[in-house]
Amino acid sequence: MDRITRVLATLTLAALTGAGVAACSSDEGQGGGSGGAGSSSPPTSEVRTTTSSAAVPGPADSMVDIPAPVADRWNELGGEAGALGRATGPATEVEGGSITQFERGSIVLSPEGRAFVVQGAILEAYLEAGGPAGELGFPTADEATTDGGWISTFEGGVITFIDGRPVVEVG
Repeated sequence: MDRITRVLATLTLAALTGAGVAACSSDEGQGGGSGGAGSSSPPTSEVRTTTSSAAVPGPADSMVDIPAPVADRWNELGGEAGALGRATGPATEVEGGSITQFERGSIVLSPEGRAFVVQGAILEAYLEAGGPAGELGFPTADEATTDGGWISTFEGGVITFIDGRPVVEVG
């Protein structure tokens, strides 16, 4: 778990740095364009509508505010008694979306407001590859079974878990 914490800290720093750069470059004061740090795309008028939040059970019987689409997806999966368990903390914003960690996996929220589950060894490989800020980008579907294992699809590639190990394919 220590490696996941380090990756999330790095993603948080990148997100905060990117948000600061975007805020400084925006004439409208709404955070600038939709691209990441170093993006040369012009600002857009699109405003994310996923800013509402919901409280869910967190560590030590506390309540944690997470994005509403993530809370909805978590509830669909059985909430606290489901496969993911309790939230381990608030969402970490990254690349216009977020990652919310739970006891047994994560829900990644895309900038378009779509929430997907990533867990286990696939989650570890995804975070090692940079998570949403890396070449893989955001998930495009929940994990699914495949011949002899699991598969997760992302904007920029695929991660499979077959024969007890994850394989990352970018491109």
